[in-house]
Amino acid sequence: MNKLLEIQALEIGYAQKGKRPLSLLPPISVNLCEGDFVALSGPNGAGKTTLFRTLTAALPPISGCISFLGKPLQDYSAKEKASLFSIVLTERPDDFFMKVFDIVAAGRYPFTGWYAKLDKKDVAMIEESLERVAIQDLAQRAFVSLSDGEKQKVMIAKALAQNTPVIFLDEPTAFLDFPSKLELMHLLQKLAHEDQKTILFSSHDLELMLRSADKMWLMAKNQPLISGIPEDLVLSDAINNYFGRNNLSFDLNSGHFMEQPQYHGKIGLNIHSVEAKWVAHALQRKGYQVIEPQNTNIFVELQGHQYELRTNDRIQTYQSIEKLLYAIHKIH
Repeated sequence: MNKLLEIQALEIGYAQKGKRPLSLLPPISVNLCEGDFVALSGPNGAGKTTLFRTLTAALPPISGCISFLGKPLQDYSAKEKASLFSIVLTERPDDFFMKVFDIVAAGRYPFTGWYAKLDKKDVAMIEESLERVAIQDLAQRAFVSLSDGEKQKVMIAKALAQNTPVIFLDEPTAFLDFPSKLELMHLLQKLAHEDQKTILFSSHDLELMLRSADKMWLMAKNQPLISGIPEDLVLSDAINNYFGRNNLSFDLNSGHFMEQPQYHGKIGLNIHSVEAKWVAHALQRKGYQVIEPQNTNIFVELQGHQYELRTNDRIQTYQSIEKLLYAIHKIH
């Protein structure tokens, strides 16, 4: 794979007056290759924003080296940097009444000269970028009139119009509903896998990263940055070590963080169907431990779309999980 970005013994942090700069974590040594789709994550205060700012030359490193295509980042001019990487931030344009086309066109301005005049090649690149993220029909809409998901697509189209091999995205799914998050992740995956864009995005949404990213970089305060595919990081317990806290731990079976449960009681249930799985979900959410039916005298059986609650020799039938939960609550 073509290596685009090399990070060697990089220390990130901030200057302190009269003191040695404050380093946030041990030196970092990782790479980004062509077509990589990498998620950066860690608890609040881990240094994700500082790393982003350092990789994009907005903040100087304490020590170490960042190289693009074998050349140190600091040796590139501002115009050269604009051809290497583009950045999608959570901030929005100041002029919300700008049209979508004009915002995407701003991605071409590093290359348009003093008068920022778009030529045919620039316009073609803008139109192609709009089409690539499927928002060509929004080109003449005011940015302010768009949904959050549409606005994020506009900013990605702007980055595509800049036509850089590397795209950095800071919290791209912030403020999006879950379906929009999935749609955006699918779009970014396509850009990486089909267009060979190298994409590094930060996120707090662990579930989204586990199901979408090809690779993850995990950060935690004063801990080394570790890199790997999501499945390896899960099975090595790295996810738990970097995100777990007190009574909160990562459950390998569900793929979610869960609190150590305080059960109200035990309910028997055979989980052999999708419907039974959601009955179990409701019971566990209400604080009941779901076990094999033969190990308790209170258990639930599914009869079609009805729910039988069996207690000793008594059988009661309910038409919804809500009514079933209410009956169980009265027993306990």
